[in-house]
Amino acid sequence: MEITNPAVTEGVNLFVNIVIGLIAFAVALSLIDAKKSAEEE
Repeated sequence: MEITNPAVTEGVNLFVNIVIGLIAFAVALSLIDAKKSAEEE
């Protein structure tokens, strides 16, 4: 007997990967912004 439905698990994995990608994108943007603001000063 399986504890979780494989289809639900697959959807959760996709959702988690998308969230991680968005967080990484936001971090990259903030690092680029910090670098530009440091160069201006």
